[in-house]
Parts: sequence; structure tokens; C-alpha cells
Amino acid sequence: MLFNTIEFAIFAIVVFYAYWALRHRLRWQNAFVVAASYFFYAYWDWRFLSLLLVTTGATYASGLLIERAPSKRRAKAVMWACVALNIGMLAFFKYFHFFAAGAQAIAAAFGYRLDWVTTEILLPIGISFYTFQAVGYTVDVYKGRTEASHDPLAFMAFIAFFPQLIAGPIERASDLLPQFHRERTFRYDEAVLGMRQILWGLAKKVLVADGCAFYAGAIYDNPDFYSGSSVVLALFLFIFQLYGDYSGYSDIAVGLGRLLGIRLTQNFRYPLFARSIPEFWQRWNITLMRWLRDYVYIPLGGNRKGRLRKWLNILAVFIVSAVWHSAAWGFIVWGVLNALAFIPSVVTGRKAPREEASLRNLPRICLVYVVMSLICITYQFPDIGDCLHFFSCMGLSGGQWVLPTGKTPLLFIIPMLIVEWLARRNNFALERMPMARGWRWLCYWVILLLIIYGASYPSQPYVYFQF
Repeated sequence: MLFNTIEFAIFAIVVFYAYWALRHRLRWQNAFVVAASYFFYAYWDWRFLSLLLVTTGATYASGLLIERAPSKRRAKAVMWACVALNIGMLAFFKYFHFFAAGAQAIAAAFGYRLDWVTTEILLPIGISFYTFQAVGYTVDVYKGRTEASHDPLAFMAFIAFFPQLIAGPIERASDLLPQFHRERTFRYDEAVLGMRQILWGLAKKVLVADGCAFYAGAIYDNPDFYSGSSVVLALFLFIFQLYGDYSGYSDIAVGLGRLLGIRLTQNFRYPLFARSIPEFWQRWNITLMRWLRDYVYIPLGGNRKGRLRKWLNILAVFIVSAVWHSAAWGFIVWGVLNALAFIPSVVTGRKAPREEASLRNLPRICLVYVVMSLICITYQFPDIGDCLHFFSCMGLSGGQWVLPTGKTPLLFIIPMLIVEWLARRNNFALERMPMARGWRWLCYWVILLLIIYGASYPSQPYVYFQF
């Protein structure tokens, strides 16, 4: 049930009215959130509900056991056991095929054949996100950053809240869980902001992300057939596809949360206007980078143990991020390249400026965009051989030049950049619309009609669903 489908629109409308019909009945409202979230997850594949239930039950129990542990040593043992269980399930389902293929290749080198390792393990959707959220809760209870939940319904809603269940944002327990412990009140102004954010998220997904995929997909599949300039254009469109896809999903998720009286963390803050690689990562997938900072970078020593150790810790963060995305050598290269691009700013001690970007920063913004476009192509080609082949095709002088007319994504990328540039001091592009009511409604209808127009593109799954 993709966010940009009629099925989900019907689901969301039913959930909205039923949810607020249960206002002033907190337990019933939480129970409905859990039921709606489990239905949403089961719509993909009901078999993996068991994994979600195991993660939820084990993590909830671990919080109570840590709280009641007679000693710090016992509490630590419970914490590590729960973390190992959750990370173990994630590793098995996400990395089984990678290691099985390696074992098969090694066996073949010695003349053996291991047919059993060719079994495909279907990746449960969203497992990377809800696992990290559960691990963060367990560690935070152990560290005393948050109290253990004694309300199983509220905790189930915290782990499985459907707007952010599949692809984040990854929420801290101290931010999201208390919202399920207290009564929510419908606020019209928040609902309006939620609808605006959903509208803008849909526009980025349908018009920008799907448009880029529609144009560049054929080039990715067969780069030898196209001219080098077409391949270069596809390369530089890919980061717009990633941005429109993932930030569009995050906008819809945060907007849905607002409609239900739940505040989710803003996961993107105009990363395409970053002036350095560190600033880019402060603005892109904010909750994942915050998780890696809190549970990887700082425990490894952060910047407290000398410059060399700090560089190694940064490298470790990006390697963990790469492995979290996928068990493929191309992603490992992606992690290393990001670390190498990140470290020079750390060496010079240059901090991200507090003020938003201005036109005088345009050369630096363009440089960051080019660097990240070159690095992020490994998302499309996680196999190193395929990635190198794609880059080699940029030098082709022959082949077909492709620039689609009519529904070209370029017609939507430029307006998106202009709107977000003008709104870059806001949380999202349409947060403030200082115009008369009639003009606002005209803007809504224009965007909605463009989304309907762009829906004729072949619908693409969200890129981050594979993670």
C-alpha cells in the first residue's frame, strides 16, 4: 500500500475519522493505532507480522527487566541480549543472501556445490527502521535516558506507528513514546499543516522522483545504448530521484502524524542547499544520522580521543550506515567515499554555518551536489562492476541522445528547487503561505492537478523500502 495510491488514500481517510471518533478514550485510540498499523504492515506480507511482534514483545520485556534488574551487571546483560536478538533478526533476513552467495562461491572453488544457499530470503519491509528504533529504546532505558514503558498498547503503537513504520523517521523513545501515553487533542491548524506537507510530499514523489526514474531508468538498464551526455544527465538526475523519493515519503509521514496529533521528527531539511559534505549529512536522513551519532560514534569515543581516532570513528559511522543500507560491496565503497569526502571539513575545523544558504554560496552548493551525485550512484549500482561500467559509458561519443519532451522531470525539478529555496527557513516548503485564501487554494489545486497529471508515470516503489 504505497502512499501515492488510491488504496492508501481510502485507508488514511478511514483511519483519520475513526481515530478522532475515539478521542478522550486513550486506550481505545492506541488500540486502534496498533490495529491500523498492523493492517497496514500485513497488507505488504502478513507473514512478517510475527517478526514485528517478536521485536515489540522482546523490546518491551527488556525495558521492564532492565528497570527491575537487581544490579547494573544484570541490566547490561538484558540490554545486550535484546540488542543481539533484534540485530540478529535484521542481519539474518537482510544479509543471508550475501553470505550464502559468498559461501557458495568458496565451495565452488573447491569443487563442491551448495544448493541450499541459493534459497532466497525475502526481506521484511521496514525491518531496518523499526529494529533501529527498538534498539535505541533498549539502550536508552539502560542508560537512563528514558523510562521503561508499562503500557503495552502505547509501546506497540510506538514501534509500529504506520506513517513511519516502513521508512522512518527513526524516532527516539523520549520523543515519540510519551505522545502515546497522553491524550491527543485535534488541532485544526496542525491538520492544515499536515495536509500541506502531505501534498508537497506527494508532489516530490510523483513529479520529481517517479519522473526521474521514468526518464533515467532505461539508461540505467542499458547505458551502452545511449550517448555519454545522456548517461551524465541520468547520473545527475539520480540524486533528485533519491531526494524526491525519500524526502517525499518523510513529508507524507510527518504530515500524517500531524493529522493524528502526533509530532514526528523532520527528517530532511533542504539538503540540496548544503554548502559542505558535513552539512549535507546534517540535513539528509537526519534521524538515521542522529541514531548513528548516539549509538555508534559517541560510544566509540566520538571526538574525545584524538584526531586520528575521530577520523576512524567517522569512517566507522559511514561503514555501519553502508551495511545498514545493504550488504553489497558497492555500498561499502559508498561509505568509504562519504567518509573521505567528510573528513577534510573535520580537518580544517570548519563548522556548518548557522544561517541558511544565500546566492553567494551557489558555487559551494553546486560542488556538494556534484560530489554527492558521483558518490550516490552506488545506490543504483551496488555491484562495483556495474558501477564502473556505468561511469565508463559517460565517455561514449555515439549512441542515442535522450531528452524526453512533455513529461520531463526537468520541468518539475526546477520549480521544486525554487519553492524550497524561497522556503528554506521553514520546516517544509508549504509551511507558511502568506497569501490570500483564494490564492492558497489555487496553489493547492494546481499542485494536486499536476500530481494527477504526473500519476501517468509508471509508479515506482520507494527506494528506501529495499533497506
